[in-house]
Amino acid sequence: MAETVSPRRVSVLALPESTGTPIHGLYETLMLVDAVATGAQIGGSRLFDVEIVGPERGIRPSACGLPLEVHRSIREVDGTDIVIAASMLFENQEWVTGRHPDIVEWLRRMHGNGADLCSACAGALLLAETGLLDGMDMTTHWAFAPTFRRNFPDINLRVEELLIVAGSNGEFVSSGAASSWQDLILFLISRHAGPTTAQAIGKFLLYRWDSRSQAPFVPFSPPTDHGDRAIREVQEWLESTDSDGVSVEEMARRCGLPDPTFNRRFKRATGYSPIRYLQNLRVEKARHLLERTDTPVEQISWEVGYEEAAAFRRVFKRITTLSPAEYRRKFRLPAGSTERTT
Repeated sequence: MAETVSPRRVSVLALPESTGTPIHGLYETLMLVDAVATGAQIGGSRLFDVEIVGPERGIRPSACGLPLEVHRSIREVDGTDIVIAASMLFENQEWVTGRHPDIVEWLRRMHGNGADLCSACAGALLLAETGLLDGMDMTTHWAFAPTFRRNFPDINLRVEELLIVAGSNGEFVSSGAASSWQDLILFLISRHAGPTTAQAIGKFLLYRWDSRSQAPFVPFSPPTDHGDRAIREVQEWLESTDSDGVSVEEMARRCGLPDPTFNRRFKRATGYSPIRYLQNLRVEKARHLLERTDTPVEQISWEVGYEEAAAFRRVFKRITTLSPAEYRRKFRLPAGSTERTT
């Protein structure tokens, strides 16, 4: 006789800042697992027991106004196996700590009771506030990277990564931008119900499970609020000029500093060495050309400051994880809307 196995309990958090689509998507995907992958059922039991939890039970508006039904308040949940904090919206994309002390304490307690804590998109900020991930790696939507780093400097934020598993037992799982909840849920299904089940769900719902990096999506947005006025002036000059032919030596001269001193200060202020900074500026310009024009890659290479197309391709792939041709296929505007350059 087959052994009956209890389903995994999953608690999807819904807060006033939460957006509805990821929460509904997470909930419905887990509810569909048994119907889609019946061969994976063990003893006829459900694989997942999923509910939406929040500060109070009842129907509440999401951040965009659509109704979300909270099945139970966190006060009614003494134990669970998996908690998922999904996408949120808040003013000026700036996280304010201390707005949900009861939720943060509940997350700490669930982790202490053995639950895995997972996040999608801005949900990472809520998990980070628990202090449980200090010293570990996390990822989130690249747009929330500045506020994340300001609030949680003890966490190693890696926004180029789409999915990160951390903790001594892999009990912390964070995923990147808004739609990455699909990658998160396929990972969790694979972990708890097997890769065959995850594959079946992915095929049925057309979830893509083949991208492991956010790097192609992340725009170059270096910090400018670092407080080093001389370095900020160099950054402003680079923004206002054609940086294709700019050298590190020219940047140092404009700053009025010896090369070694300039290099140290620039890296400390921006997080990039001067040469890596220039490379990112050139790749950013190349992205625009690849997305919006039919200009050949060799010509784009020359236009952004590389005499050798091979060198440009190497730098472009290191930064975006895609070759220029792959990037163009993935992100180019629809046919008929590209702009030709001369």
